[in-house]
Amino acid sequence: MLSRITGTLRSLVPLPAWWIVSRQMDAGARRLLDVGCGQGGPIHYIRSRRRLFAVGADIFSPYLRQHLDLGTYDGLVRCDVRLLPFAAGAFDVVFCGEMLEHLEEADGLALLASLERLAARQVILTTPVGRCDQHPYDGNEHQAHRSAWTPATLRLFGYRVRGSGLRGMGGLIARENSPLPDWLRLLANAVWLAATPLSYFLPEIGGSMVCLKEVAPAPAVAAARRGEDGVATGAGVPDER
Repeated sequence: MLSRITGTLRSLVPLPAWWIVSRQMDAGARRLLDVGCGQGGPIHYIRSRRRLFAVGADIFSPYLRQHLDLGTYDGLVRCDVRLLPFAAGAFDVVFCGEMLEHLEEADGLALLASLERLAARQVILTTPVGRCDQHPYDGNEHQAHRSAWTPATLRLFGYRVRGSGLRGMGGLIARENSPLPDWLRLLANAVWLAATPLSYFLPEIGGSMVCLKEVAPAPAVAAARRGEDGVATGAGVPDER
């Protein structure tokens, strides 16, 4: 019950990370790739507010089967995010939510380049600010955190950065890893939300950050993939439903 209350509050109160993602997403986007889609929390929120053709990519089969049963995505692909099997510029927006920290730093840097290659308009990613320890759960070894990222690092790669929550609290608010009883976790979520209006502008004190980068595909790719209405066609987008 408290988990449902927390989820409702975080979706209604302005400035949580998912709200920032939805508000900052390119208004003309029609096709979205969700890299490391996991259990799909952000996409439920985003698709409740706008129409998108969405493809989810993840390596963990139980999550993908769950999405297949629920019809969360228009397409699902099981793959290692380090080897994304999509054509350049295949999606208007490439979203990578709470995924970067699950890779070693070198693999994370390579992933950033891959995300920008696949996006025709925009890359959006969320990741904890600094180190946020997390151990595997759901029988999924890939849930462990292996690297830490800062606003300064993402800015070096051309991202605009907004903050959410309060640094050091990430491990307290997540149901899967929090050591707190439910009632205290609800209080921790309230503190997280209360801090966000400040950390939004000062992401260095935030617990999570939303990083956005507008990209432009190579002219040859853009010309080859443009349909009659000026929107990228579906070529190169596997749909493994």
